[in-house]
Amino acid sequence: MEFYQSIFIMLSPWLIFLALALIAKFLIKSARKRNTAAVAFGAISQMVLPDPQVEKTIEIVTEAKRVVKTLEESEEKENIA
Repeated sequence: MEFYQSIFIMLSPWLIFLALALIAKFLIKSARKRNTAAVAFGAISQMVLPDPQVEKTIEIVTEAKRVVKTLEESEEKENIA
């Protein structure tokens, strides 16, 4: 009995990885079909799980907004002139 337990303990990381891979494959397939459950799971997991690069993402978004705003302002000036 100890032999089987030791084998199971040694294989458990691979079994967990295989289970997660199968779950991911199922979720990706259902998300491509626009299944509401898969999309909701993705949205909830995105909200719950921490983003390690939050500051970088916020910086990129604000910079993109600045560029769009300056482009809009320059277009307005050209339209007025």
